Amino acid sequence: MLWRVLLGAHQSVLGGAFTAIPRALEDGCETIQIFARPSAQWRARPFASGEVERFRSERVKLPGPVMSHASYLINLCATDSVILDKSRTALGEELSRAEDLGLDYVVLHPGAHLGAGERDGITMIAESLAAVRERTRGLRVRLLVELTAGQGSNLGCRFEQVQAILSQAGAAGGDLGLCFDTCHAHAAGYDLSTDEGYDRTFAELERTVGLERLKAFHLNDSKAPTGSRVDRHAEIGDGYLGLLPFWRLVNDPRFAGIPGVLETPPGPDRQTSFKRNLERLRALIGAPKPPGPPKPQIPPEEDKKRSAQQRLFD
Repeated sequence: MLWRVLLGAHQSVLGGAFTAIPRALEDGCETIQIFARPSAQWRARPFASGEVERFRSERVKLPGPVMSHASYLINLCATDSVILDKSRTALGEELSRAEDLGLDYVVLHPGAHLGAGERDGITMIAESLAAVRERTRGLRVRLLVELTAGQGSNLGCRFEQVQAILSQAGAAGGDLGLCFDTCHAHAAGYDLSTDEGYDRTFAELERTVGLERLKAFHLNDSKAPTGSRVDRHAEIGDGYLGLLPFWRLVNDPRFAGIPGVLETPPGPDRQTSFKRNLERLRALIGAPKPPGPPKPQIPPEEDKKRSAQQRLFD
């Protein structure tokens, strides 16, 4: 019987979706996340001949769930009707491609209201989800709303916002789950770096969204302080979160069997840091309690450094 979170990472699909599985096994993954279509393009090429079949045959080598992350271009509350329609179409394609590959979940950033306001933005996201559900009725794959860092006008950074989206989506909301990103939660103001903060955060999640909706984790430390609204991932234990919240999480029986995937940045050698960070996480399982978080000093130029992905909805 599974008694802990399942550990993995977001793997590259360079060379075909099926190539993610050998990379995952090399890193020591039990579960993975991939891009099932381009992360920053509206158009997606059809799967190559045999790509789906090879992915499905490789996928059985992983004991845990497999998921994809939806394109960062998708904005389900876009104020531009053309972008809104493109977003809904793209999300439908995301779900269909994930279904073809036999994935369990698709993780989605819900969108940014771009000045329309929180209430109208949440309503539009819920309407978009209902519309996409109607277009993709019958698919098995499940959509997960990701907790965001709250930068710019991005919605989904508070549990109350996520619950409002689920509630207003009606029947579509019943099929939705939550992906909890540790860096995003920290940036949004949920301080996981102490025992008190960890307990308070998950008690609040239970009160609002409900722990039964929590279906996946993104496991990332943070290069920015609590409440910064800055989404800057750090390697496990190297940022403002420190090791304590990850120790709590990997030993928390409430999350048994839930996938937790790394999105940690490459190391100084520009190689992926996944194997190293998975080893750090596994070393915490059943280990003595680590000390509280360090307080790293992030150089000003690092705080100002923003990726194209992070600027999309500012």
